[in-house]
Amino acid sequence: MTDLHTHILPGVDDGARDVQMSISMLRMEREQGVSTVVLSPHFYSDRENVDQFLQRRSVAFQALQSALGQLPAQERETLPRLVLGAEVAWRSDLVECEQLTELCIGTTNNLLLELPFTPWSNRLFDQLYDLMGCAGVTPVIAHLDRYLRLQRPRYIQEVLELGVPVQISAEILLHPFVRGKALKMLRCNQAHLLVSDCHDTGDRAPNLHKGMEIVRRKLGEQRAQELILCADELANE
Repeated sequence: MTDLHTHILPGVDDGARDVQMSISMLRMEREQGVSTVVLSPHFYSDRENVDQFLQRRSVAFQALQSALGQLPAQERETLPRLVLGAEVAWRSDLVECEQLTELCIGTTNNLLLELPFTPWSNRLFDQLYDLMGCAGVTPVIAHLDRYLRLQRPRYIQEVLELGVPVQISAEILLHPFVRGKALKMLRCNQAHLLVSDCHDTGDRAPNLHKGMEIVRRKLGEQRAQELILCADELANE
């Protein structure tokens, strides 16, 4: 099972604060049956350029690898495989960025994209279509569930009709009174991925297993396996 969206890389964003927390989070992922973790720290192009971000990410990854190397080999071999990526915050000029493929998941052309929390417009979708057509990447829409109460339903529907992978965060499925729309999107194959979007070992700890259990109970084992397969494929294309 692949967790395609995490903030486990230490000290680069609002996720794990240090390597000790990162390792604790990886242990939690392992206990939940996760075999591959995508490290996807936030990238904001209005705060730094791609080279600066990649340098910071590399330093943090090396620190994590070094700490993992100090663990007993028997444990180290049981921890999830790590794949580098980024959660790229939307900007209207992203299509002009020549280094987008360097922010994609592993060696794929799949770009984890965080849409804005400010009101969406037709212009945003025009720009998004340009990105899909010109930049050589496939957007993977992060945590669509977080926009359900913020954006107009017709814009949510347009995202679902883009023909690109759409993520739902496991957290929303754990709350019976608000998970209905998210479950419907998963049931109808409008959303294709379940992720943890974990940030720490407390309130935003890895919880992909709990979310998958809800999927199994509500939507069946076949749908759960489809979600698992989709995440595996997107991390390894």
